[in-house]
Amino acid sequence: MLTLSFFIAMLSDNGFHVSAPEAALLILMSALAVATAFFLHEMAHRYVARSYGGIAFFKIWSFGIIFAFITSFFGFIFAAPGAVNIGGIYRKDQFGKSALAGPLTNLVVGSVLVFSDLFVPMSPLLHTILGFVGGLNLYFGVFNMLPIPPLDGQKVMAWNIRVFIMVFAVAIILNIINFLTIGFL
Repeated sequence: MLTLSFFIAMLSDNGFHVSAPEAALLILMSALAVATAFFLHEMAHRYVARSYGGIAFFKIWSFGIIFAFITSFFGFIFAAPGAVNIGGIYRKDQFGKSALAGPLTNLVVGSVLVFSDLFVPMSPLLHTILGFVGGLNLYFGVFNMLPIPPLDGQKVMAWNIRVFIMVFAVAIILNIINFLTIGFL
């Protein structure tokens, strides 16, 4: 459903007028965006929490998925499909590191894709895909580091303000670099 929502949002940006090859590209970009920005983000939370002996599972929020679908028709997506719920971790540092894992994954994936896009010669098609997926990951990483409950940034800040400031600053800088060079978001 999220892939479909991203696809519709990109179609609406083009006035819903695209050729079949362009539609196929948009579907591919949507699937890669969801796989990296959402799936890897949530699995990183799960992996780190479980590495500390915690219980971690993904809980779908049906309204969030429906809302993402509805907003996609307006050319943007407010996606809140669910979250990894973590239990059995009681130390502040373990909970903070589990929260940090998701946005950090987005920032690493986004950086690798964006800097590859900037410095590795490639076809225009690959440039488009890497720029979009990388840019979305960087945006998702900085958004999730906002210190607002229930976002990850609030949990990281409650654990360690220095780590929060450092990661949030790096996330902002990476998004500025991306915006000034590739222009996504």
